[in-house]
Amino acid sequence: MMSFSRRDQGAARLPRDVVPRMEQFGRFEFDPAGSELDGTVVWEVLQAPFLEFAQSEPDRFAAALAEAVLPAGGFALYGAARTVWNLLGSDFRHPAYDTVRLAALEFFRAAGVPKNRLTAGDWQFWRRHRGDTWLVGRPRPAREAVRIAPLVPGEVRRVAVLTAAPDSNVLSVRAAGGGFQLLVEARASDTDPTRSVFEWFGAPTLYDLYARLGETLQVPPYWAGADLAPFIPLPAPTL
Repeated sequence: MMSFSRRDQGAARLPRDVVPRMEQFGRFEFDPAGSELDGTVVWEVLQAPFLEFAQSEPDRFAAALAEAVLPAGGFALYGAARTVWNLLGSDFRHPAYDTVRLAALEFFRAAGVPKNRLTAGDWQFWRRHRGDTWLVGRPRPAREAVRIAPLVPGEVRRVAVLTAAPDSNVLSVRAAGGGFQLLVEARASDTDPTRSVFEWFGAPTLYDLYARLGETLQVPPYWAGADLAPFIPLPAPTL
């Protein structure tokens, strides 16, 4: 692990509870929709107190933050990485920041977080430092090895519920135009709870539709139908 001197890097300028603040912020950044934190509180408590130090001495800030969170690990790493990104911008570079950011991604990878949960910037960073491999899932089941119950005329079959929330998106399939269509039932918007159904994508066979959906989801949703489950390549994350 890279070492950063407290005396040289100004760690005394950080709040004593910097690690729990970074952990809380990391959890919020990873799943803002599932967080109970208000955005104003997130800024005022978890970000604004670091702004003056970050912008007046960015290198010292990055090094001090790294020394604080690297021993703690977990979501504190991600919170620190996102804090540097937010306060100093995407172009900021420093060895301490790179160390924290890479450690945060290693934490996610070890926990089984799928690639589709990473930001585009984090994925590019990972590729530069570790290559294209993230997680290797089980192979798609052979077409002849799966038995998918055919849809009866007019049937709309529920195949997945994405989260445990009462207003979770619900995915269903139906026959359409000689092939099959994936439907999404969802809220109209964050402020409008009215639910509506829209078409997502189609495929010539149910096998092809489930294969594409499994690769898109990567990990099991809150609920998945028995026909879809074999097409989901990765187990649920351990976070």
